[in-house]
Formats: sequence, structure tokens, C-alpha cells
Amino acid sequence: MNLKRFTEKHAGGKDFAPRPYKERKVTPFRMIAIWFAMAVSLVLFIESADLFDSLTVGEIFVILIIAHTLLCVLMWFTQDMGIKYGIPFSVSLRPSFGYLGAIFPTFFRGIPGLFWFGYQTWVGAEAINALTSTVWGFSNITLFILLMGAIQIIHTCFGISAVSRLSNLASPLLLAVMIYMLYALLTENHVTIGSVFQMTGTGEGSYTWVSAILVYIGGWITMALSISDITRECKVEEENTKDFWKSTKKYMIAQWVGLVPVSAFFGTIGAIGVALTGEWNPISIMVKVIGPQNEIMLVICLIFVLLATWATNDTGNLYPAAYAFMSLVPKKINFALGVLIAGTLGLVIRPWAVGGNILTVITAIGYLLAPISGILIVDYYILRKRQLNVEELYHFGGQYKYWNNINPAGVIANIIGLVVSIPFWDYVFFVGLVIGGIVYYILMKTWIVKKYPQPEIK
Repeated sequence: MNLKRFTEKHAGGKDFAPRPYKERKVTPFRMIAIWFAMAVSLVLFIESADLFDSLTVGEIFVILIIAHTLLCVLMWFTQDMGIKYGIPFSVSLRPSFGYLGAIFPTFFRGIPGLFWFGYQTWVGAEAINALTSTVWGFSNITLFILLMGAIQIIHTCFGISAVSRLSNLASPLLLAVMIYMLYALLTENHVTIGSVFQMTGTGEGSYTWVSAILVYIGGWITMALSISDITRECKVEEENTKDFWKSTKKYMIAQWVGLVPVSAFFGTIGAIGVALTGEWNPISIMVKVIGPQNEIMLVICLIFVLLATWATNDTGNLYPAAYAFMSLVPKKINFALGVLIAGTLGLVIRPWAVGGNILTVITAIGYLLAPISGILIVDYYILRKRQLNVEELYHFGGQYKYWNNINPAGVIANIIGLVVSIPFWDYVFFVGLVIGGIVYYILMKTWIVKKYPQPEIK
């Protein structure tokens, strides 16, 4: 294979070009709406329900707040490259992995996106199936999975503005559904919030506070790592980008407001639902609790859940996964084709078949991406002090060529981070992030920078 000809394909297409400040459309309010819609993901229900055998409802509530606040801290650091330079995630990897080397962590990020897109499409299809069964007595889950997948693929092809508009619509609707579901659960079972918070499951679960925090982080790590795919669309004054606090503060706050309170509320309802009904599936809970009381309200709730799942899936899974495939051959795979490929593969792999192993899958996702997170943060903040040569990011054979367009430090640090963290599975994300970052720093300072000088690194 002609390596030079192969790598030239990955320098970037128009979808990878830095987003000019004047063309950006996402405001802090819109960022809140986007995260609000993603935070009401039904996956939080399932995660919290599975943790109920290990923890009380009250403990799950506190863990939800801690875990999602930690996610916001991580995104505070990973979002800046998008805000300051307008570059997507796959391009932001080039300084730490090289022009060609950046393809591999980008692809790693895309794999979880495929999994979650397919899984949440199945959840949305379950809502459609329950809806049609209630109204017309018709049920066909396979048909609805294909229909739900096709609608999301087509909608996401229209870009971040279309996704934002759907988020703005879905967020308040699903909040209303969750409030009503909580009311129905408490009144149906004649209990109070205080008494429910003390409830726990069988006690046979093996999850501690730390491992439970990692579950919630693992559920969002793909989005936290590649948040620059969204923040490159954030409105900001160019002169403010020189100051880290000025450029990131309002969007950091927006992400916390949109993510943490809603995630804590939504996830806690999932724990309450399994505590009072024994059901982990929110659709089943609605049918069981709301259906007998008011069939019309059940139909309305299912419609709202469908819209919210759609908004969550587009923004959090399909949108970034499409960028992962675009990075493979950016001059031939545009955004729409990337969406089509990612969406199709997400359905073909049938992730809903994992059944009761969802928490293991989530932890594995965090394990896979943790070292990359540490490497990115160390490279951008500690080594380069937020300075990137944007022109060289798109110039193969330039500053970030290293060895055959691969930065050995990034590759080696990633591998070591993955290997070393395995024995510490309960803490795998934190160990992988720290080890990956430390090893990368040592290799860059003692080897790579001496052999391949980097003007930003002193």
C-alpha cells in the first residue's frame, strides 16, 4: 500500500474544516436544551434499575449527581478545542496521535456510538410497539426498529440545527412525562419519596459507589470525549477564546444545567420504578402503572418518550458516530453518508441482544476510551498550553507527521493505559485516564519532542 496516497485521503474534507465564528449557531440556551434532551435518555432508567440490587434509591440519587458532575468537569477540558478552534474531535486528535494515527481512536469512539444508537433505537421502537398495541392491537417490534432507525438517520442528515430544534421540542415534553410518572408511582403504591429513598433490592449486587459512578460515566464518555463535535458550533467572540475561562465558562455552566439535574431526576425515577414495580424497562412501567389509570394519558406519555429518545439518539450517538466514519475517507464520505453508514451498522449489530449485561458493556466503553481522554488533556493543556497550529492540522507532511504520520507516544500510551488498567476493573476509567496521560507526557518530553520538534511545546 502506498502510505502517502492513503494518508492524503485523511487530511480533511469540507465537513472537517474549522467552523468560522460567524457561522456558528449554538447558544448557551441551545446547549442546555441539547443536553436536557440527551439527559432524559431511557438508558438512565436501565442503568439505575440494574444498580438497585447493590444500592439504595437514595444512594443512587447521590451517585447520579456526583458522576454527572465529574462528566461536566471532563467536558470542561475537552470542549475547548471545539470552541476555540472550531475543529471536530477527529481533527483534535492529530497533534497527539498524528495524521494517520488519529483515525484509530476516532474509530474507537465510533464503536460505542453504534452500540448506543442501535440500543436506543430499540427502546424507541418499544415505545412505538406499546403505543400501537394499546391503540390498535398491532405489534411488530422488528418493523418499528427499522422505521425508528430510518427516521433518525434521515433527520440527523440535516445537521446540528435540526437536532437542536428537536431537542427544544422534546425536552419539556419528557420532563412532564417524568413528573407524571413519579406521581403515578407514588400514589399507586401509597408511599413517600423519603420512604422510597431507603429502599434497596436483593443486596446481591456487587456494585460499590465508585463502580456505580463509573457506570454512569461510561454511559456518557463517548459524548464527553468528542464534545468538540458540538462545541465547534458554539457562538463565541474570537477575542474571548484567548482566555480559557471566558471562552468556556458559559458553555460549561450550560452543560451542567442541562445534564446534571435532569440526569439525577430521571435516573432516580428509574430506581424508584424498579423498587415499586420490579420492572427495569420504563415502557413496561408506563404500561403497568399509567395504563390502568388512564389509557389516553398512557398514549400521550409514550409519544413524548418516543420524541425524547429520538432527540437523545441523534445528538448523543448518531451525530458523533457519523464523524468517526467520515474521518476514514473524509474526501469521499460526507456527513450524510457518514450518518447512513453509522446508522445502518448500529442496527445490524443488534445491541439490544446484550440483555442483562448492559452495565458490563458500559464499563467496557469507559475502559476503551479512558486513556485517549488522558492523552488529549495532557497534550492540549499541559504540553501545548492550548496552542495549536490549525493550518498544520490540515497539512499532511507537516508538523504533526511524526513517524509515518503516526505519533508513537499516543499509540504506546494508549496501549499501556489499556493494559495497566485491566486489573483495576472497578476503577478502570480513572486508572486508564491517569496512566495514559502520564505515559504520554513522559514519552513526549523524553523522546518525541526531541526527535520531532513541536513549536508549542517548550
